[in-house]
Amino acid sequence: MTANTTDPRAMADAIFEAGSRPEEIQDALARLGHGAPEFLSRLAARAAVGGGPDVIEGLDVAEEETMTSKLLGRVQADYEAQKEANADSVKPRDLGKLPSWMPAKAAFGNDVAFIIKLANRNVSPPTNRFVRYVADALGVAIGQVRQHFADTSPRGLAGVEAKSSGKPNVNMVEDFADAVGKAKVPDELRARWLSE
Repeated sequence: MTANTTDPRAMADAIFEAGSRPEEIQDALARLGHGAPEFLSRLAARAAVGGGPDVIEGLDVAEEETMTSKLLGRVQADYEAQKEANADSVKPRDLGKLPSWMPAKAAFGNDVAFIIKLANRNVSPPTNRFVRYVADALGVAIGQVRQHFADTSPRGLAGVEAKSSGKPNVNMVEDFADAVGKAKVPDELRARWLSE
């Protein structure tokens, strides 16, 4: 670095030319105090023009600020685009649909009939321990699981009845303890789910 440790522009040039190591930047920011914004502006301008001091020396402070502003605008635009691209991954899953549950079927003993009951909310509200277990298994918030089981909207299709005695009644709500008792899961897991 340079011997001049009080000129923010000179420090930025020296650090940029030396490779811009993070610890040097932190050290410079700590020493500069009020000169930190000018230091960062100069460092950003050097990065934006790609380097050489001969390129940057032709710029006055206003041009440097314009370049810094453009660079920050580009960073902000990239951030917004990435945020929008990631928006789908943070949307809550629809726990009322079976595909939301199937990736975690091993956590429920691979008992698809039991999973269907859970997805369709054909069980009475479960224990708090089971709600936490479901949230962990599905990778969703506990509140979303609680809301799923608390939802009392009609199950199945409106106006459709199961006429055959072998078909399940889609609007029937089974007691949670009975549903867990019938599930094909290890006894240890069953006991854990039924405990508060």
